[in-house]
Amino acid sequence: MRTIVFLFALCMCMIASPAFGVEPSSVASDAVEHIEHVEHVEQAVQALQHDTEHAEPHGVEGLGGSSAFTLVLMTLGAIAMPSLAKRIAIPVAVAEILYGFVIGDSGFGFVNDPNDQFIRFLSDLGFAFFLFLAGLEIDFREIENRLKELILPFIVSTLAFVFSMSISHALGWGTWMGLAIGATSVPLLLAVVREMQLGDTALGKNMIAFAAMGELVTIFLLSGIEIRTVADGSIMDTILGFVLLLSLVVVATAGASLLRTLQWWRPGLFRQMIAHDDPSEFGIRVGFAMMFFFIGLSILAHVEPFLGAFVAGAILSFVIRDKGALEHKLSSMAYGFFVPIFFIHVGMRLDISLGMLTANIGDILLLIIIMFVVKLIPSLLMMFKGLSLKEVLATCSLLAAPLTLVIAIMELGLHNPEKTGITPEVSAKMIAAGIFASLIYPSLARRLLKGDEDSTETKAPDIEVQSAHT
Repeated sequence: MRTIVFLFALCMCMIASPAFGVEPSSVASDAVEHIEHVEHVEQAVQALQHDTEHAEPHGVEGLGGSSAFTLVLMTLGAIAMPSLAKRIAIPVAVAEILYGFVIGDSGFGFVNDPNDQFIRFLSDLGFAFFLFLAGLEIDFREIENRLKELILPFIVSTLAFVFSMSISHALGWGTWMGLAIGATSVPLLLAVVREMQLGDTALGKNMIAFAAMGELVTIFLLSGIEIRTVADGSIMDTILGFVLLLSLVVVATAGASLLRTLQWWRPGLFRQMIAHDDPSEFGIRVGFAMMFFFIGLSILAHVEPFLGAFVAGAILSFVIRDKGALEHKLSSMAYGFFVPIFFIHVGMRLDISLGMLTANIGDILLLIIIMFVVKLIPSLLMMFKGLSLKEVLATCSLLAAPLTLVIAIMELGLHNPEKTGITPEVSAKMIAAGIFASLIYPSLARRLLKGDEDSTETKAPDIEVQSAHT
């Protein structure tokens, strides 16, 4: 570059001879100035190249660095944990949380920043999917067919929360801890029922009915408690919150009715949604659209956004009673990647150490016992449906291990720890109790059900007849 400029300056000097009518001194000085300018440009270019080589890649924050490594570890865990959980006979969610704990700061410290923006986005998406599928799994056809039979499960679930709230406030733990203690979740119970091949028996149907009703009551209580927490004691804000929630329910109901009418006029469109071989995957698109639409409506209504995902799943389940391949596709996508990422992320953020467990072992054991007791006392009413004491104990054991909803409640409580009282330490203690309960109580239920498996099969017709008369 300098050589070219020098030759150019030399030519200008030649041109600046008197024969050309230009003063040589002025041309030469211009050429020197130009050379200096080029030197400055070259230095600027070199500095820019140096900055570019050492700059962080643009795009998603940190995706080129530690978050990429974190994502690789989480993906490997999502792949490996189901097989490992099956080998050691523990719930998959427990295995995923323990894996996240091992790679997190409380474990080997492979992950430096569990709250990385991109990783947190994937985790939140998995949480939204989890609640969306919780709504989608509601069987409205079964509810309509067995409406009278659901009265007892509703009473049992409500009484369980009465006991859990009373005990929690008596011990100074607060409302959110009472909600977590009394929560009921379907997935773990459903897995054991399927494993024991009880799905077609009256006992299995009763178990699923009690768990499903308990989960519904938990979700509705969570919505109300969230509104009351945000209002912070203000009556007007509480009323406004419930009005906005009611508005969301009205919009959801109107949307469901409209879709039901549209299903009658355009059946082909809904058949396409549940088709196995639809190349455009129209059903998946509608599911995603509804989930994000109601999350957006929840934000506008100042309701917890993730509850909008649950409402979206419930509407879709209400409109499409025979979900066909749609539920399988959505479940495969969610439970295949996004939900495991959420559970692994929960484990990564857990602040559980040997010292923490030792210092809080009394509280953790107390929580495990209370989670069973608050379910057992009202569940004795199940004996009016013809269940034996052993079957009631087995059902209570499965109802007392609601790990997935415990995590969901703690996750929401951590959004506003000043008002909910759910600090990271309290969350870690409650989730630790949930993990141990999910290891202990399902094993107890399997033993109780295995010892009574043959007698359960012979009793099934009698229970069905009796429940049909009640």
